[in-house]
Amino acid sequence: MSGIKERPNILIVITEHQQGWTVDPDCPCRMPNVKGRIAGEGVRFERGYTPTALCAPARASFSTGLYPTVHGMYNNYHSTPVMHSGLFPGVELFSEHLRRAGYNLSYVGKWDVCGERGPADYGWEVPKGISSKPASSPGPGQRRKKARYVGPPEDLQRGAIVRRSGWPDRALYGTRPGKPEDMLDFARGRVGAEEIERLSKEPSPWVVYVGLTGIHDPYIAVEPYASMYDSDEVPLPENYRDTLEDKPAIYRRMRQQLWSQLSERQVREAIAHYWGLCTMTDDVVGMLLDALEEAGVEGNTLVLYTSDHGDQAGGHGLFLKGVMPFEESYRIPMVVRWPGVIRRGSIYSEFATLCDFAPTFCEIAGADKMEPCHGRSLVPIFRGSTPDDWPGSFYGQFLGAEYYYTQRIVRDDRYKYVFNGFDFDELYDLQEDPHEMRNLAGDPNYEGVKRRMVEEMWRWAVKTDDIIFSSYPTVALVPYGPQRVQLL
Repeated sequence: MSGIKERPNILIVITEHQQGWTVDPDCPCRMPNVKGRIAGEGVRFERGYTPTALCAPARASFSTGLYPTVHGMYNNYHSTPVMHSGLFPGVELFSEHLRRAGYNLSYVGKWDVCGERGPADYGWEVPKGISSKPASSPGPGQRRKKARYVGPPEDLQRGAIVRRSGWPDRALYGTRPGKPEDMLDFARGRVGAEEIERLSKEPSPWVVYVGLTGIHDPYIAVEPYASMYDSDEVPLPENYRDTLEDKPAIYRRMRQQLWSQLSERQVREAIAHYWGLCTMTDDVVGMLLDALEEAGVEGNTLVLYTSDHGDQAGGHGLFLKGVMPFEESYRIPMVVRWPGVIRRGSIYSEFATLCDFAPTFCEIAGADKMEPCHGRSLVPIFRGSTPDDWPGSFYGQFLGAEYYYTQRIVRDDRYKYVFNGFDFDELYDLQEDPHEMRNLAGDPNYEGVKRRMVEEMWRWAVKTDDIIFSSYPTVALVPYGPQRVQLL
């Protein structure tokens, strides 16, 4: 760490369900603190990705630097059926390394990293008044009760309800009475600000983690955020009218069974509420940045703003996340400010994932390295230099949710290939088709591209100790097997 006089403090803000596009300069969503005070004074990663579009596995990857097949959180531990309720034995979090290196650590907000142990078991202090306990997985009787009684909030106004026969009605968006300061994320922001003030008085460097959940569906906002964006001026996504006919049937089923109930006006209103929640979250970020300035530590604090994964938010006519490999779900906000190290207003166009932050934090803290680790330290990039062997592609694992359909995703500068274990595959030319409207996987003119992308997928599968190498005929459905590929 030559050239850095002292180890910096670290402020981590992680949201939920937030598309990477929401922090791009051309997006109408207003986030002045994230776009201006963090990205404008630091770096914005144009190709920041989550390793998986599901909450718990993504957050575990952020904390461990590992892909889900190695850290063990395959799906959400509070959902049923759960594959693994905790991390595999021996898996460590960066927080344990930083604690041993002398950092003070404070965890505020959503946990969702491990269902068997909480943040206090991994070196974090948890301030009183804001729970960060892992949620438990419901038993059979609880599942029936939950399905019977959970429904839209009674005080919901100006919203849309998706009707489901035999299932609880589901609110997608809406307005409810209340004040911003009464929202849970504002309470978390206040506690985070207090922790910044408290820990900045101590001689040791600190990490404050603030997990915010306001952007998660249903998109239910209070004023002024609920009416902040005029739905008449909200454009439908470029790929909203995708028929999905050349894509796996599960996407069409979701759209036809759920989202076809919405009018175009309601889709625009849903996006308007979604953006309103993003702006609300930005106001919480402003509170935390103000706390850094008031404590006089903004000059020696690395600030990270990111999300666990995205949300379709109308893209391809779909909403939420899960078994959908599209950019709306996998590309996430990733902006970092580190005064004196990162050049102001930088833009980084190479691939980066949530796995890269655990080794980054360990390097800047002077802590022991994460071993094993699938991520790479971003410190050289912060300093303006990309290592020659930096990955030229992105790899995504989706290991299933309540239904065990699985996906593997690999994309490079131009193409994205998706292996679907439950249906036919996908191939998109993101240069000619950035909104992923035309699936080329069955086009014989692109067979060479598909073969090359499959080979890249197998290389990533080796690197991440993936579990897709079984040669049993009914599961070995990848069109080109690994045996003829130069894997290492």
